[in-house]
Formats: sequence, C-alpha cells, structure tokens
Amino acid sequence: MIRTAKYRRRTKKHPARTALRRFLLYIVILGSGLVIAGFPVFVRHVTALTPGANIAGADGIVVWTGKGGGRLETGGRLLREGLGERILISGVNENTGRSSIVDLMGVEASLGECCVDLDYAAVNTLGNATETAIWADALAYEHIILVTSDYHMPRAMIELSAAAEHLRITPYPVAAQGDGKWWSDPALFRRLVTEYGKLLLTYARRPRGR
Repeated sequence: MIRTAKYRRRTKKHPARTALRRFLLYIVILGSGLVIAGFPVFVRHVTALTPGANIAGADGIVVWTGKGGGRLETGGRLLREGLGERILISGVNENTGRSSIVDLMGVEASLGECCVDLDYAAVNTLGNATETAIWADALAYEHIILVTSDYHMPRAMIELSAAAEHLRITPYPVAAQGDGKWWSDPALFRRLVTEYGKLLLTYARRPRGR
C-alpha cells in the first residue's frame, strides 16, 4: 500500500505544466497554419508583379542570375535601350565566359566589351546584394534597375536595400517561364515553395526589412 501511494504521488499530473504544453502546441499549430495560408498570398503577389510603365533611366542595370530564364535577355534589352550606362551580371557561373553571356544578352560584341561587368563571386542572394553594393559604390551610382525573376524580387529588394541603404532601386521583375499554372507545374511549385521559405527566413533575420 505504501509503494502504491508513492507511485501515485510521483505520477500525479501537474496542471501548470500540462497547460503550458497545450499552449505551445496551439502556438505551433497556429504558426503552421499562418505559414501555409501565407503561401498562396505570396504566389498571388509575385505572379502579379510587372515592370512599371515608362521606366526611367538609371545610372546602371543589374541582373541577378539564377533559375528561371529571361533575365539576361531582359538586361540586354534595357542596356540597348540606354536605360543604364553599364550593366552588372551578378552570380555568373565560373565556367561561363564573357562571350557566352553577351550572346545570351543579345547585345553587340562592342557593347558587351565596353559596358558589361561580370561578377563571379556571388553564389546566393546575399552575395548578389553585397557585390551589387560594391559595384554601385565603386562607380558612384545612386540609382540602379534591378532585374531578377518575379518570385525572387521581394527577397532581392530586402537584401539589396540592407546592403546599399542609400541606393535607389527600381525593380524590374521577369515573369517565371511556364504556363502560369504553378499548381500543375512541379518544378515551378518547388521553386515557389523554396523561395517562400527563404523569404520567411529573411523576414526573421531582418524583421524591419533592413
């Protein structure tokens, strides 16, 4: 009888501890629900991004490479139209030479030789922002046009604004290639989910967008 009583005392529930566990569980469930609900909002936002009408000329143009085509071609077109005196291609693969980049941009060899700068150092978005800030500062640029995929633009703007606080940035989003039905395109769906997760981590690291 004594042993049974001791056992019951040891296994007696602690209401405060139980309530705390339930509270933490509710927080986890609520947080997960908000994250899941936020994904379609993110998708609607980025797929609706378009370049502004009548883009004003800037000091320079910057293209951040990555998954999703059309970025280099867009940057080349903006350079040909005279919307910047120079262009930086950031995040170039170390095995890709200048001639290949210039061909993809669709600009003349002379323009590519004089006015195209290649960044091989950046390997991620944070690196893109750092190298862009260094490039703009070295050329005393105050205003750039930033070209990257639409789904990547929110995170790109946060990182670049933090790396170059006094730089004026005009976003020029490039629509992701595909039929637009992300729910039926596994590759695009994975890309969007991955980018959404990275954006949430960026917000957590820079809660005020700095």
